Amino acid sequence: MGRIGLIDGYEPERAKAALDLLYSQRKNEFKELAQALKIPTSSDEWEIIILKFCLDFEECFEIWTGREKPDQSKTFKCMTIMREIAQGKKTVTEISHIQNVAYNLYQEFHNIYGRIK
Repeated sequence: MGRIGLIDGYEPERAKAALDLLYSQRKNEFKELAQALKIPTSSDEWEIIILKFCLDFEECFEIWTGREKPDQSKTFKCMTIMREIAQGKKTVTEISHIQNVAYNLYQEFHNIYGRIK
């Protein structure tokens, strides 16, 4: 099933179905994140890369809001994610926009995944 199996904690078939549905509804947001993160949309399974990024961002958000305790590797991972998001941006508004897009995509993914049986 390709890269979808690399997403820990999710059944690959359900995750793929949820991703396909989410992508059909949020194509523009996926492409916007791909452009911001410099991920070519011509690469294989680039949508899965974007979803994985959003789920990694979710983990960072949980740490930043105090819902999860950080460890050294997660702290480093979150700093790397922030660097990826901020690269080439000129304002905090641009950075927070990308964060909001990632946040909304992972929230919607969870909602769709939960409804798929």
